[in-house]
Amino acid sequence: MQWGLLSVFSTLGSLVAFGINFNASNLQVPMSVYIVFVLLMASAFFVAAFSIVPPAQVRRRDGTPLAHYPHEGLWEELKRQRLLLKDWRLLAMFIPMFASEVPIIVLSSLNSLYFNIRTRSLNSLMFNGMQIVGAIWIGLMLDWKIASRRTRGVVTVTAVAVVVIAGWIGLTVWLYRNPMDLLDPPLFDWTDGPFGGFFVLNLIFGMNMVIYQVTVQWIISSFTNDPEHLARLAGLVKGVLAGGVAAAFGTEAAGLTQLHVVAYNFTIQAVGLVLMAVMAGTCVTTTSCTTEESVSPPAEVQANVGKDMEKDDQAS
Repeated sequence: MQWGLLSVFSTLGSLVAFGINFNASNLQVPMSVYIVFVLLMASAFFVAAFSIVPPAQVRRRDGTPLAHYPHEGLWEELKRQRLLLKDWRLLAMFIPMFASEVPIIVLSSLNSLYFNIRTRSLNSLMFNGMQIVGAIWIGLMLDWKIASRRTRGVVTVTAVAVVVIAGWIGLTVWLYRNPMDLLDPPLFDWTDGPFGGFFVLNLIFGMNMVIYQVTVQWIISSFTNDPEHLARLAGLVKGVLAGGVAAAFGTEAAGLTQLHVVAYNFTIQAVGLVLMAVMAGTCVTTTSCTTEESVSPPAEVQANVGKDMEKDDQAS
């Protein structure tokens, strides 16, 4: 849901940029694009101010609270943050977290180096649009109730691996066929031959951007049902993810060829897929809400826990 909404509004923003740049003849982004994006981003403050409620007031449909929220001071919170680094499951998921968002760096760089301004805008629009498709698809797979939670995780990681590996191999082939001189970039238009192959790859990597990251978050969130612990995990995921993005930018800044940049990012995502498969098959459980004191489990979960555990045992 969160990624779907994010992708919808990212696509709308890209559509605005595409409309403005459709007949652009130079490489300068119009000031109107920046103004529109600043206004859209500023509007988020007003939405948050009137929409966010205290966690303790959140209720399920049956009226039960999600959890108990005892007050904890800053020092206690810092200690709990430190304990995250002692959880071997999170250490095992470090590379998947690190590699979650690298596609956007690689595709953005190639988009700016190979294409003119209006074609870049089209590629950006389609990249964001495919994130909507990816968010819907990955959500359906991970919420597929016909299978146990662990089985869903393993099947989803396998499907994600097919999309991710196909994209990186295809991009490597495209770069071999379209070498580039950084001092004289080609600036292709969408009417030029090389655009077709990149357009397809752009769609695949738009999917990659969502399905890889959401699967990582899904596996990690399966470790607990405690909202406060999940909030700490969310912060850890975003922090490590930001480090991966910074490293991806670093490969560009270091002057590596685009093929070497692709090789680095392909490698860390491939290693991440292996770790995700292992963790999905061994550490994902039906639920932990019946074993965590701070969590208030809904009645339907308590009734279904036994059934899902039987499915997991059969799958094992």
